[in-house]
Amino acid sequence: MSKRLSKLYGMNIYTENAEFVGKVEDVILNIKKGEVMRLCLRSFKGRQLPSEEVKKILQEESIGYNEVLKAGDIILCKKNPRVSTKSKKKEKHKTAK
Repeated sequence: MSKRLSKLYGMNIYTENAEFVGKVEDVILNIKKGEVMRLCLRSFKGRQLPSEEVKKILQEESIGYNEVLKAGDIILCKKNPRVSTKSKKKEKHKTAK
């Protein structure tokens, strides 16, 4: 799948079940391999974020490009990262009790 990097910014992201996930706010690249690694739902631009906040964005508010099914007028992905993260937190909380 091929698309100009500049065209990814601002694109709507939906799951394969037609659930709106968000918009692409930032893109993480692997420069050595020349490929997109992650699509972020929050921007890193112009901000100095604490490492904990960056980690949270990468884990809970971004999509690995390997999860992307199609990129055309919109982006289709396998799952919503925000929902799957909430599910993991609930399971972790139940296990801790």
